[in-house]
Amino acid sequence: MKKFLLFPLSAPLITLGAMCLFKVIELVFYKANPFAFYEVGGIVDYTTYSLYGLALVAAIAYWRDYRGTPQQGTFLGLMFLWLSALLREMGAQHWLTSHDSTAIKIHFFTNPDNPLSEKILSAVIIVAVLGVALWLFFKYVRRIIIGFFRGQSLYWTIVTFGGVLIASKFFDRFPSRYAKLTGIHLGPDAMVWITLFEEGLEACLPLLFALALYQYHNRRLTEPNKN
Repeated sequence: MKKFLLFPLSAPLITLGAMCLFKVIELVFYKANPFAFYEVGGIVDYTTYSLYGLALVAAIAYWRDYRGTPQQGTFLGLMFLWLSALLREMGAQHWLTSHDSTAIKIHFFTNPDNPLSEKILSAVIIVAVLGVALWLFFKYVRRIIIGFFRGQSLYWTIVTFGGVLIASKFFDRFPSRYAKLTGIHLGPDAMVWITLFEEGLEACLPLLFALALYQYHNRRLTEPNKN
């Protein structure tokens, strides 16, 4: 198992395996109503929260890898993003507004019915999350690119994480954007696949986060002079 988890392709293979598993469970146990598998309170929903818990356990277990090192700030930034992602998964974007559907979309800020205080609070949170994400990106982008092309497992996992994140957001927006462009709403069969890619990929994100922490931990053990 350890050999597989440290294999460069482990992250994409785990992601692919998870997606196949979700689809099989949906087809076998939720054939009559496949959307129930993905909705709030469904299996994928509980699986996602469980994997966020796994990521937290990994972070606590490997905290010593970062404590007192130049990477301590990186760890704190990652945990801030972990918490932000968990709160979003729990629906915090809806808690921030008393009149609108969500507080993290453009229409929230352009809607005059939304209180200024809510807009300011939402803007501060968005800027903080984007600021930390961009700081980490520009700090490590060169190292990630080099490590990826050298076939290093940690950086393959990071790139996979980024690709999964982008793909999940694409599928989240695709049905509404497609309807606006073509005037055609996707049918139930297509929406089941779209929902699988959106919710299933989102569930994989904390799993990949935990995998990256594990790979960094083993990198520290085998190459203690590398960060």
